Amino acid sequence: MWQKLKQIKISKWVSFFVFVLLIYTLQDGFFKLKHWLTDEKSLPLTGLMLTGNGEHITEDVVRAVLAKQKDKLNFFTLKISEIQKQLEDKPWVYSASIRKHWPDTLKIHIVEQIIVASWNDKALLNRFGEIIDVVPTEQDKFIALSGDDAQSEDVLNTYLQLNQLLEPSHYRIAALYSDKRNATELVLKNGISLNLGKEQKLERIQMFLNAFPRIAQKYDINTIKYVDLRYDTGLAIGWKESEKNKK
Repeated sequence: MWQKLKQIKISKWVSFFVFVLLIYTLQDGFFKLKHWLTDEKSLPLTGLMLTGNGEHITEDVVRAVLAKQKDKLNFFTLKISEIQKQLEDKPWVYSASIRKHWPDTLKIHIVEQIIVASWNDKALLNRFGEIIDVVPTEQDKFIALSGDDAQSEDVLNTYLQLNQLLEPSHYRIAALYSDKRNATELVLKNGISLNLGKEQKLERIQMFLNAFPRIAQKYDINTIKYVDLRYDTGLAIGWKESEKNKK
């Protein structure tokens, strides 16, 4: 009887030690696997697939962002949100989407800003009226819009509405300015300024379109400096100073 109880006790201790050994082995294996999965040398991301229009954000620009990750370029530990933020912080990037492709490739799609105008001669404006911190160059052929930064979206919308009225009659806007009171003045590509004021801007543009053909028949339009459309019943024409008067 005593011998049988002794055998059972030994058997329990053996089972206990086997269980402890198994737990240790599993734990050791887990940490080794975790270290292998998170070690850049084990599963490094070495491939880059960049898509998008790529006019300003090139592969070199993206690789410079990735280089800041240094030891984090591992398939499992790479922080996509950090890279996405760093890319979208760049002025020319509207959005960036990132995916990992097993086993070693990073796929990045860049949507660049669509620029529609320059802004105050020191920045650019995208199609949503958002100010882009990029200085326009002499080669840029954007419409020149100006105004208070807080009103950039409103200024863009004003330009789009007025341009839609003028374009069918082959008048092109070269520049448009709105002050803090939302009073608007625009310059056509033929050099003539149109003073529209704060209200009824579309109606005043239509009045210009109705009246200007008759004005052009009667006068040399190259001598016209501006047309003031802020009157309820008509308009006023300002003339360029003649060379004779300048002397």
